[in-house]
Amino acid sequence: MILSDQPIKTHLPSVAQLIISIFGLVTSLFSALALLLLMKLGSSFQSIGGQTDQSVYVLAWLGILLSLASIPSLVLSIRRLARLPNPPNQPRSRLLSASIAFLAILPLGYLVYSSPDLFSNSFLKVLISFITVAVPLWWFIELGQNKLQRSSSQRFWGLINFQIFAGMPIVFFVEVVLFVLALILGGVWLANKNSFAPLLMTLQTQIMVDPNNLSSVLNQVTPLLQKPGVLAAIFFSLSIVTPLVEEFFKPLALWFFIKRDWSESEGFSAGLVCGAAFALVESISSVVSMPQENWTVLLIARMGTGLLHTLTAGLTGWGLVSSWKKGNYKRLAVTYLVSMSLHGIWNFFALLSGLGTNLDLFANSTLAAFSSYSPWVLGALFAAMLALLFLMNQRIRSTISLPPPIPPLPIESMG
Repeated sequence: MILSDQPIKTHLPSVAQLIISIFGLVTSLFSALALLLLMKLGSSFQSIGGQTDQSVYVLAWLGILLSLASIPSLVLSIRRLARLPNPPNQPRSRLLSASIAFLAILPLGYLVYSSPDLFSNSFLKVLISFITVAVPLWWFIELGQNKLQRSSSQRFWGLINFQIFAGMPIVFFVEVVLFVLALILGGVWLANKNSFAPLLMTLQTQIMVDPNNLSSVLNQVTPLLQKPGVLAAIFFSLSIVTPLVEEFFKPLALWFFIKRDWSESEGFSAGLVCGAAFALVESISSVVSMPQENWTVLLIARMGTGLLHTLTAGLTGWGLVSSWKKGNYKRLAVTYLVSMSLHGIWNFFALLSGLGTNLDLFANSTLAAFSSYSPWVLGALFAAMLALLFLMNQRIRSTISLPPPIPPLPIESMG
């Protein structure tokens, strides 16, 4: 028997996956335990009471549930590094299972509607919110990658793990930095305006003297909000800057596989997973913070946002792999522009719908009147994005090369 002198190489992506999994598990559990410890030992929360107590417990349970996402990734990366066989891939089509699960969560929505005190239990609130957010995202993934070449189980959980514990913190950090810079630049610009300098000084004094008196602070801010430039800056930041940042960083995990021979189908599927994982954290964080009477409305709205994030990341993932394989970076530029535009339009009308009659505060009656049409526009966008997800699946399936047909037998051998 001839022994090879070539050393067995360690699979470095699995090492990175293992590190991120351990980091995610430890930080999530530590954060949850720290919050619970504060509730037991800190007297400051107890003095506020009620709603604040539940909010802390909700965050603790959310941290525990998110930590569970690191366990499959942790186990699969360890098995890969130990050179043990990983479980075989799931059946190619799981769309039926996802559809049944989607229908099964409808009774949960009715249960929330019919039981006003259900969310008094923080664990039930987090668990029901987690399920009702995650299942539609799963269905979007399965619709997009139906009958396509899908990622291995290790890659699937690795992408989710990376997005939750690395991608989301990076996006959050970049957005916070940009927001702080915008506040600083805006404050400096306003301070140099003679008409606004006294207003800013009065506002600063009011916040320092009585920060809990929000109505007084709002009255001081109203003259500032009624400037058209302020409203334009708000819409610009949420409709241009936020999509620009998020659509760049959402498929960040795919950049680590730039030298791998992925197919366009795998790039699209991996992008869908990255976008869904991003939407899971963003949506669940918003939904669990809502009181029960507003929970259903926000859940439906976040379902549209979940489709948006899933679709746009899938488009970018498809554009990335296509560009790497064919050297056609125009496709990547176009897909990124389409993803950013969809995101920006959605954010614009979602913000318009959310502000509603509050737009009168900005002295913009035109937008206030137009905001009543925003839910219809968002509904049309949701249908269009769902159709685009289906059409992308059909397009990629049509480009998958079929095996060559079996040549006919020679005429001499017949008969």
